[in-house]
Amino acid sequence: MVVILLPGYAAAHTLDTQGFSEIAQHGDDVRYELVVDYAAFATVAAIGEPGGTSPDDAERELQRGQDEAAEYLDRHLQVLVDGVVCDAGIEDTGVERRFEQPYARVSLLYDCPGTGEYEIRYSVLVGDLDPGHGNVASYHLAGETGEFVFDAERRELLVGEASLVRQVYRFAALGFHHILGGLDHVLFVVALLIGARGLREVLGVVTAFTLAHSATLVLAAIDVLTVPSSVVEPLIALSIAYVAAANALGRPGARYQLPVVFGFGLLHGMGFAGALQFSGDLDWSAVSSLVSFNVGIELGQALMVALLLPMFLFVRTFTWSRYVHFGATGVITILGVVWFVERLVLA
Repeated sequence: MVVILLPGYAAAHTLDTQGFSEIAQHGDDVRYELVVDYAAFATVAAIGEPGGTSPDDAERELQRGQDEAAEYLDRHLQVLVDGVVCDAGIEDTGVERRFEQPYARVSLLYDCPGTGEYEIRYSVLVGDLDPGHGNVASYHLAGETGEFVFDAERRELLVGEASLVRQVYRFAALGFHHILGGLDHVLFVVALLIGARGLREVLGVVTAFTLAHSATLVLAAIDVLTVPSSVVEPLIALSIAYVAAANALGRPGARYQLPVVFGFGLLHGMGFAGALQFSGDLDWSAVSSLVSFNVGIELGQALMVALLLPMFLFVRTFTWSRYVHFGATGVITILGVVWFVERLVLA
């Protein structure tokens, strides 16, 4: 699995691009803050790649290409009131780092005179480059506040028609996809399962990991806990290397195992929160989205345990299993160290 998947990964979160939106109405104006992967946006908007890798190079390139960006967004990001398209303009642009990658930030202002039913039409990246692109949007329109996920199947948000059931499903699917799409999180769970000797031990480490990452996911998503990704991501890589190496060289003492897993779970929770950030007050809509996202993560984690644990226990019935065990944990350890160094350098 590692050999097959590795060539497709430059980092652990790069299978599909992730975007973020903050949409807020102020009188006749609708402010739209769009954050998307810089390289992908530069490609579709035809503003070119930066000359270097520093944020300043990317930011200057984005500023020079504002006309091209505006033309692209005019076709792929629209705000309507009662079916009438609002006039749009770019107020500001910038570049920030997320998931150890540069992300383009575009601030747009839509002139929407009058009141009525608001509609957002979104096809940025998903319509012409990345079918797997998803954008987590927080909105405050027409007196309603909520969260929505734009993707290939859901490109329109109609305020007033949003269903709590659909919202819960979308955020649960987002969490499910996030853990299974992040190779670092997958390998951490695999490393835990390889070292476990039975169902009781698995339940113990999985429970400790779940409680820890759920706590920091909530705190980081609502901005109560803020730790730079330049710190979190290298430590996540180091956690993978540590757990795998401990399994390869010998199991850690029982009294230390659960505290270690709990501590690493706190780190992974902050990593999960990078895909889900809320702005403003934490209302019931945001709470339901946050809980649904975490449920999706747990379902993905449960699926990995259900599929992999029986296979690992079966392999251990053979005498040659110790060679497979050492080889697998060795590969995971090497990957964790490589990611640690890579992320440390990028940071």
